[in-house]
Amino acid sequence: MRTYRPGDERACLELMSRVDFDPWDDAKLSYNLNRIIPDGWFFATDTSDRVVATAMCLHNYSDRTPFTGDVGWVACHPDHRGRRLGLCLTAHVTRRFLDAGYTAIQLHTEYYRLPAIKTYLHLGYLPWIQSADVSNLWERVCGELGWPFTPEAWALQT
Repeated sequence: MRTYRPGDERACLELMSRVDFDPWDDAKLSYNLNRIIPDGWFFATDTSDRVVATAMCLHNYSDRTPFTGDVGWVACHPDHRGRRLGLCLTAHVTRRFLDAGYTAIQLHTEYYRLPAIKTYLHLGYLPWIQSADVSNLWERVCGELGWPFTPEAWALQT
């Protein structure tokens, strides 16, 4: 694990071309680079120092609090999945936000990214359930993961 080094932009774009996110280009990278907090871009590398996974600490001002951060773009090369790199990177991002004084940390992912969701739940992230439809979706996701569906407890902690 390491933080950003000059030149990692190309490696990030190459990695993003290998994962199933929306296509990345220089414009999308630039938009996200402008939101990364200092020392908030993390990488996992293989033994030859090739970038195989990444995650970002993205500043996300909201009206709720000026110190809201987004765990951004946790991505792992398909050949390196299943090694808990996403968990390690997300933990690094979370620690960096806490060290920087952020009072709210959030993340966004699609409901079908079950390994990612399980990782985030293991790290203590809680679902935000704002409607009955979302509650039904989370009940199904938790069932698929074998995770307790406890929206009453989640509401108390968010």
